Amino acid sequence: MIEARRISKFFSVVRDDRTAEGFTALNSVTLRIEDGAFVSLLGPTGCGKSTFLEILAGLQAPSDGEVCIDGVRVLEPLPSTRKEMEAYRKKYRFLSPIANSLFRDNPKHDIAMIFQDYAVFPWMTTRQNVLFTLKLRGVGRADRGTLADRYLRMVGLTGSENKYPSQLSGGMRQRLALARALSVEPRIILMDEPFAAVDALTRERLQEDLLRLWQETGKTIVLVTHDVDEAVYLSDEVVVFSPLPGTIRNRIKVDIPRPRRRASEESRRIKERLLAMYRFDTVHEADYVI
Repeated sequence: MIEARRISKFFSVVRDDRTAEGFTALNSVTLRIEDGAFVSLLGPTGCGKSTFLEILAGLQAPSDGEVCIDGVRVLEPLPSTRKEMEAYRKKYRFLSPIANSLFRDNPKHDIAMIFQDYAVFPWMTTRQNVLFTLKLRGVGRADRGTLADRYLRMVGLTGSENKYPSQLSGGMRQRLALARALSVEPRIILMDEPFAAVDALTRERLQEDLLRLWQETGKTIVLVTHDVDEAVYLSDEVVVFSPLPGTIRNRIKVDIPRPRRRASEESRRIKERLLAMYRFDTVHEADYVI
């Protein structure tokens, strides 16, 4: 179970004249996600969704609040007072909290994150990309090849094992990113607009593949998206963020039986409700319905 409690994030910015200003990206976000759920985070551009996702992953520390997975804290907030700083330095004498908590020895949590910019190694073939991840995971040399072929088969890349990322289409590169994520054997997959850069038909195919993998593996998936259709088609629940500073505007359960039809009446009603929230937040039209 993922529990985010009162997550806030403040960024300071230094101007050219060396004076500072700041802005709050997230303001007291509290969210609980059950094991095996598929949850989408939806909201206007720049509302803090991706920042929140990185905090869930432990890639950023919150300015305030905490994220726990199965009751274990992912990363501590940064110190804000001299007293907190002194205690912080005693606890983390040599390394940053991120290095101590996540990258020394083994990660504390079984999390994989997929970005929209195809985070794969361009100098490695498709198979080598997955083999490298398996090596980092500590899988023995004798088992890596079989497992790599298995994960590539799961995402439909059989036959493309010896191609380099530059020789793959955008959709295939994202399949490779998904294969690498699966090879970590995570319990939680965090996805930041993974299908934003592909065409509409490829996007639909990748959505179907993702649904199939989610149903086969039972993993928890948290997806950041701007696409209302995508959120409604894939998710058990859509969490709607407000404009900056990001807060949770609403949580919409998608109680539509699977397999779903994209053009069903139930989907249309939920999409209209979500679009009404968008219009209210972006142009302040008055047809917003809670």
